[in-house]
Amino acid sequence: MREHIAPHVRTYVEGDQADASVWPELLRGADALVHNAVDWAPLRAKDLESHLRSNLVGAISLLHAAADAGVKRVVFVSSVAVHHAISDRWEGVIDEDHPLRPSGLYGAAKAATEAFLWDLMHRRGVHCVALRPAAVYGVEPMNLERTHGYEQLMALKRGERVTKDNFGGGGKWVHVDDVALAILRALERDATNGHAFHLADCYAKRTRFAEHAAQIMGLDASLVEPDDGPPAKNMFSKRLENETLGVALQRGDEGLRVHMRELIERVG
Repeated sequence: MREHIAPHVRTYVEGDQADASVWPELLRGADALVHNAVDWAPLRAKDLESHLRSNLVGAISLLHAAADAGVKRVVFVSSVAVHHAISDRWEGVIDEDHPLRPSGLYGAAKAATEAFLWDLMHRRGVHCVALRPAAVYGVEPMNLERTHGYEQLMALKRGERVTKDNFGGGGKWVHVDDVALAILRALERDATNGHAFHLADCYAKRTRFAEHAAQIMGLDASLVEPDDGPPAKNMFSKRLENETLGVALQRGDEGLRVHMRELIERVG
């Protein structure tokens, strides 16, 4: 499933991030490393040992291998999951100075890897940036079924009601194009060195995707349980992302609507 990126990629190196045998070929002649790999199998199996070996030791070792190979810039794609216990002292607007207090093996591995990323910057002089995206939405052209909002759309097409009970709660969202732009800016801009950036645009219940889809398709609004719950208790500051990273993160709810319109057109 490379057709949609083939025009932009010169060389493919296939392998596991924890497999050191593929690192020399991967890093040969590279100016930068963007680390955006997660091995979900041990997380789903709740296999702590395998998770640590693959997602923590593997990631840290790859970062150090990049420095050894002469890579000058590293972007580590972390996650807002490095946060869970939010201090009231931040008054609901969380900036990058908030301590990392994750809940869950995924967030804990991301937070731990970030610590080693900063060691790489201070001790090895590598330009390092951590990006912390929220849930990433955007149409997956080669696999529509993996697209956020797809299941809600299919339920509506079958005439089924979409509720919070059958489609879960809410969360913070960011568009894939904004994540891609953030990676580019993190590599291009010297001022991003040593910073972590939260990539969270808006908050919405998962039923909000269905609300937009129903409106676009002219369906009865009663098919969707409305997103009328309280707003998120905590949101992330966008000041550093706007001023230093140069990514505005302002699609908001309209971004979710545009996303669903595109998905509806592709599904047909």
